[in-house]
This record gives sequence, C-alpha cells and structure tokens, in this order.
Amino acid sequence: MDQRTRTEKIFERVQAAKLVKLSELSSEFGVSMPTIRKDIDELQRLGRVERVHGSVRLKSAHAETARRNDDAPVLPTSPEKALIGRKAASLISNGDSLILDCGATTTELAKNLLDRKNLRIVTNALNIAILLGAEPTNRVMLTGGIFKAETVAVSGEKASAFFEGMFVDKLFLAAGGVSMESGISYPDFIDLHVKRAMIDAAKTVYLLADSKKFGKREFAAFGAMESIDCLVTDEGLGDEFVTWLNSSGTRILYA
Repeated sequence: MDQRTRTEKIFERVQAAKLVKLSELSSEFGVSMPTIRKDIDELQRLGRVERVHGSVRLKSAHAETARRNDDAPVLPTSPEKALIGRKAASLISNGDSLILDCGATTTELAKNLLDRKNLRIVTNALNIAILLGAEPTNRVMLTGGIFKAETVAVSGEKASAFFEGMFVDKLFLAAGGVSMESGISYPDFIDLHVKRAMIDAAKTVYLLADSKKFGKREFAAFGAMESIDCLVTDEGLGDEFVTWLNSSGTRILYA
C-alpha cells in the first residue's frame, strides 16, 4: 500500500473512531511508528487531523462536519475516487469560485476542501452544500430542481436555469460513463441540460472520472469531450483512451 492510499485509509479510520492511538494505527497498517507519524504529518498539513498526546483526532472543522453529517446519505466510493478527489482538490485555492457537480467523486473532492476558505461554491448536490457550508467564510449556493435520491442532488430545468448569467473559475464535472462513441454519458436525460449549463458557466472544465468509467455507456449520451480542458483520473486508464484524449486536446492529470 502506497502512502497516499494509506493516509486516506487512516483518515477514514479517524473519521469513524474520532480518536485513535498512533500505536493502534502502526499495528493495524503494519508499518513503523515513524512511518505513521509521517502519514499523520501529511494529514495535519492538509488540515484534516490533529495530534493529541500520542493519538490523532479529526481537526475541529472536520469533527463538526462529521457530527452534522452522521445521518447524511453516503454515496458508494472507492480508493480510486478518493485519490481523484484529493488530486482535484489540489487544483483549488482559497478564494476560487467553483461549480461542483454531484456524485461520489466530487463528494471526495469536497471532503478535501475543509481547510480552504473564502470559496464561492455553486452545486446541485445537497451533501456537498452541507459539507462545505460548515466553513463560515465560504459562500455556498444550491440550485433548485427535482430531487434525485440516488445522487443526493437536484436536476432538471430549474437547476439548469440557475446557471444563466453565471461565470466561475472552475467546474468539476462528474460522469456516468465515457466512451469513444458517445463521449460523456449519464443515466438520465434530465441531467443533460444541467451539465451543459455548468460547462457554459465555467472558465476551466475538469472532468473527474475513474478508469472504470471508460468504455462504459450510460442511457443518455452527452458527448461534450471537446469542452473538457482536463481529465483527472487514476493510473488504470487504458492506452487507447489516452491516445483518444490526447488527440482531442484534453490534458490528463493522474491521481
């Protein structure tokens, strides 16, 4: 297990237990105490945890968010999605204006923004709005629309109309599938107008999609690969898709 994967799993362990002894983490992950301390130093640098007398706990902002979200719906995730979310978060600075699409990977991105301040965030995801709204310096705007329980988000005409006349620095877009035949695709046609409105409102468009999404075609074809400035994905992306993306001028950033 590499350090990035281990630190994510350590953070998940701390989230679940709230307070964990460093010695327990050393034993659980089968690494030395100096290695665990190095991992904790990295999580502290990101503002996610803090040390307390030989133990580690969630930093106060994270702990408060965890308390507020104990009963919130949890979207299925994976180590790849977690790594992509963390990498995408490194592209965001204090004071940026953002659109965050709904989905598991964008939720992983949001989890890594708890140390950022003065963000202007527009999202159609209720869970992301709650998560990032815990920071008082952030301004979070939630679109209207039709609620979709499977993504804990809203969609439809009301949601797409919300983006009219808007301009933000960066959009982080989710995908149901990505194929050479259909480009980006989604499970429902109701989502397509919202995705287009998001793209039209953003200066730079980042697509967050793990390698398992490639070669997959969902019900509603969106295309739009020509609008993607950068793909953030994992190391499992196949060579044929790398060639295809390079030919379309899409930059690839690996988590």
